[in-house]
Amino acid sequence: MTSLHRSPRAPLAPLAALLLCGAVACSGARAVSITDADSGTAAADLPAAADLPAADVPIVAADVPAMSMDVPPPPPDVPPAVDVPPPPRDVPTGDPTYPAGPYGSSVGRTFRPFTLTACNREGADATWRFDGPDFFTNQLTVINITAAWNVPSQRETTQLQAQIIERYAGMNVRFVQVLVQNVDGSAISPATCRSWATRYGVSFPELMDPDFVTQPFVPMTAFPGNLIVDRCGTIRWRGYGSEAGLTALRAAIDEVLADPRYPNCPVVN
Repeated sequence: MTSLHRSPRAPLAPLAALLLCGAVACSGARAVSITDADSGTAAADLPAAADLPAADVPIVAADVPAMSMDVPPPPPDVPPAVDVPPPPRDVPTGDPTYPAGPYGSSVGRTFRPFTLTACNREGADATWRFDGPDFFTNQLTVINITAAWNVPSQRETTQLQAQIIERYAGMNVRFVQVLVQNVDGSAISPATCRSWATRYGVSFPELMDPDFVTQPFVPMTAFPGNLIVDRCGTIRWRGYGSEAGLTALRAAIDEVLADPRYPNCPVVN
């Protein structure tokens, strides 16, 4: 058996008592005296756990102030932005006006507007203005100047309906024919004009020019004369004489219609 080494300062009696009570159930509750091992004096008697009264410790709910969080309301339903295309550039606003002079008769110059009477129209439609409302709604105007006595003019008139009117229908091409003289060379009369329009079955305005205001475009009475004026009032092409199929006139119309500089008014040199 191993001998227990006794410290001279630690009496074993109280310790044995504690060991005995731990091995065998101690009856009753009593005070346990614990001796200070260093001083040899007894410490204060501590009551057994059973002798301690239950402490009524009230549970107090702490008044914690609510956190004030200013949360903004959700934003209102904002419709998505709509892409609005910008207005077309260089397009005049307000009422359109025909360009002022100076006017001329050569290609690149501004055409002088005129007002003539159409013999195949009635009432207000009989007064035809070059710079009327339909001038601004069309890309170009083709003016054919002719005389009733001129054979090339007669030949060309038979082709106008098919080669010009029907071919360029719906393409913003405005066409008029101007009759200058009767069969005898005199100033055009309403009777000759109406007979001409009926004979060739024209649907376009047949204008009478008894004062020959269009003379600068048919020098030396070189009938028929043709010219193209664009929507800016600029003369874009001039030609004389008649040809089968009106190929030169159609090529000139196609060129103006295909000009990429529109809707701006291009400068023609």
